[in-house]
Amino acid sequence: MHICTLHLTFVFLILFSPLAQAFQLRGMDQPESFIVDPATGIYYVSNIVGSHKGKDNKAFIAKIDASGKLIDRHFISGGKKGVTLNAPKGLVISGKNLYVTDIDVVRSFDTKSGKMLGTIDFSLLGAKFLNDIALGPKGVLFVSDMMGNVIFKIDPGKNNQVTILAKGPDLGKPNGLVYEISQNRLLVATWESGKILGIDMQGNIMTVFQGSFFQGLKHLDGIDLDRDGNIIVSIFKGGRIFSAGKIYRIKKYSTVEVLRKNLVTPADISIDHKNNQVLVPSVDGNLVFTFPLK
Repeated sequence: MHICTLHLTFVFLILFSPLAQAFQLRGMDQPESFIVDPATGIYYVSNIVGSHKGKDNKAFIAKIDASGKLIDRHFISGGKKGVTLNAPKGLVISGKNLYVTDIDVVRSFDTKSGKMLGTIDFSLLGAKFLNDIALGPKGVLFVSDMMGNVIFKIDPGKNNQVTILAKGPDLGKPNGLVYEISQNRLLVATWESGKILGIDMQGNIMTVFQGSFFQGLKHLDGIDLDRDGNIIVSIFKGGRIFSAGKIYRIKKYSTVEVLRKNLVTPADISIDHKNNQVLVPSVDGNLVFTFPLK
């Protein structure tokens, strides 16, 4: 669900653009992933609408303008205009394409029109629960299968060929993904083990960070990197009544700082680097909101 910053011009925009105001937007329906298109400032939110594994074709993706105002709640909607969308989760933008994981496929849409562009089917590879998606170098996409303990790789330079980057119980039910440019590796937020893993491009797995029992770092969900390369990660906890979700910043892979607590199921967070804002979808709260990083 994350966008690599690969160009110096983009870095310039990050450093010298004015900060946008934080906003909150209700009226979502189980929002799972919340991202920004750095080229336009437009936001996109995947909404599951029902079962996280059900193929009911009722889900949608909302589109929000740069000021936080809703452009189109059902910008992309399952069952309309030839679109199939069952339980969308991770989002990522590559060029003008919006990619989304949807149970056992990855679908692509045009960011401007919402037109469905294609589907990459993982079902024959035994995919069980595709969750997050991240953009790597040369347009390569990485996809986590949380229930299958697999990280897949999609290579657009090879006609969207799908291969396995890493597999096995050591992945601890991989959830959130972000590509770390400085280390040329994928960072993985694990649901079961509570570790943050690093996976190099040869598929070697290493533990980047493991919190203490008292920090309660388990059920990790979304992950991204701030301007200084610190890890921002969400803890998916709490329902409509009991709010125990948190968002942490992990500095230099060691020091843990709580940025927000008492949240309702914060899921696949990301960072709007230009405006230095954390983007938070609250699945059970049926809303999205942003807050500034300091």
